[in-house]
Amino acid sequence: MLCNSLAAGVIAFGLPTFASASLIFASSYNLDAADGFVSTIKYTDGKLEVINNQQGICGANPSWLEFVGDHIYCLDEIWNKKPNSDSVGALYALKATRDGTKLTESKRLEALGGPVSTVRFGQRLKGLAVAAYGGGGFQTFDISNPDAPQVVNSSSFTITPKPGAIAQQGVSHVHHVILDPTGDFIAAPDLGGDLIRIFKVDKKTLEYVESTTIPTPDFSGPRHGAFVKLESGTYFYVVTELSNEIIGWKVNYKADSLEFDQIFIAPTHGPDTKVNNTIVKAAELIISPDNKFLLVSSRLEESAGQIDIPNPETNAGQIKSDPLINWAIQADGTIKLQQIFPAGGINPRHFSLNKDGSLVLTALVTDGRVALIERNVQTGNLTKIVGAVKIIGGQPNFAKFKEDTKCA
Repeated sequence: MLCNSLAAGVIAFGLPTFASASLIFASSYNLDAADGFVSTIKYTDGKLEVINNQQGICGANPSWLEFVGDHIYCLDEIWNKKPNSDSVGALYALKATRDGTKLTESKRLEALGGPVSTVRFGQRLKGLAVAAYGGGGFQTFDISNPDAPQVVNSSSFTITPKPGAIAQQGVSHVHHVILDPTGDFIAAPDLGGDLIRIFKVDKKTLEYVESTTIPTPDFSGPRHGAFVKLESGTYFYVVTELSNEIIGWKVNYKADSLEFDQIFIAPTHGPDTKVNNTIVKAAELIISPDNKFLLVSSRLEESAGQIDIPNPETNAGQIKSDPLINWAIQADGTIKLQQIFPAGGINPRHFSLNKDGSLVLTALVTDGRVALIERNVQTGNLTKIVGAVKIIGGQPNFAKFKEDTKCA
C-alpha cells in the first residue's frame, strides 16, 4: 500500500514533526551568480514573511526540495560554478529547526549533473529517486537514515539527435520523476529525447530497470507529468516545454512494464490557441488533491499572453504576470479548459498546492517573488492573489508548504 503523504516517513524514521503547517520553504538561484538560497516563509492570515534566507546551505543552484519530517533534501544543480556543470550535481540532507528559522547540513552527496526533481518510493518510502537534467540520468538514494543518505544506483542515457533538433535536444535531459499509483513504476520525462522513460522499481532493494520508453512527438520536449487514478482507469499526463502542449494517455499495466494509449494532445492554453514556441516555455504540471483538475504554468509569455495585475507585494501599481492554466479532468481522462489565471508575476518555473487544495504557491524566477493564490476546492477555480513576498537577492524556482499528513 502506498503512503499518500510524507507523514509515513516521519513515523518510519521516528522523527518529530514541524510545529506549524504555515511554513513554506523556497529554493532560489542567486542574481549575482553566487551561492543560492533556501528560504523559510511564514504564512499567517494571508501574509507572507521571509523568516530565514540562508545562503549556501544547498550550494550554488538549489532547486527541488523534498520533505521528510524535520529533514529537507535539497538538489543543487551547480550550473554556475563548474566549467563542466552537466557532469556533477549534489544532494544535500538538511535539518530544520522546528520554527524553520535555521537549516543545518547533515550530509552532502555528489549526484548526477543538474538534478532537478525528486520523488520518494519503496517500502516505507525509504527511497529517493532523482531526475538529472544536465547529466541526462536517473538516480536512486536510500534515505532510511535521513541524516545519511546513500547512493543506490544511477544511469545516464544517450540519444541520437533528430535532424533539425535544437540545442536542448542534442543530449538526454531527464526533467522529472513521477511515482505511479501502485508504487511499482517511476515515469521520467526526457526532454532531450522526446520520450517518457518507465522504470520498474524494487520496493525492497530500491534497485530499478528501465522497462520501456514512451515516445512523444518530435521536438515536443516533455518536461513534467503526473498520474491520475479515476474510476475509468489510470491516466498519465505530461506538459511539453518546447511545443507547449499537454498530452494524455490511458495506462495499461503489464507484469514488468506499462503501456500508454494516447487519448489526446492539446495546446497548453486551450483548443485552437497558439503561442510563440521560441519564447514561451511551459513549466509545471500538477493535479489537484481530488484528482479533478490539472494545472500547468507557462513562462515568459511577453506582452501577448501576459496579464496586468496589481503588484501582489504592495497592492499598488500594475505588473505583468504569466498565466496558470486550469483544466477540468473528465471521467474518461480527457481534459476541458476551465480557467486562465495570473501566476502573480513572471516565469513561474514551479508551483504547488497545499494538501487540501485551497492555496496555490508560485515560485516566480524573473520577479524574485513567491506568490500565494486562493483556490475554491469545490469549483476548482483560482479566485484571487492574496499575497506575495520578495526573496532578496534570489530567483525562486521552487516553493512548497511544509505539511505533515496521514497515510492512506
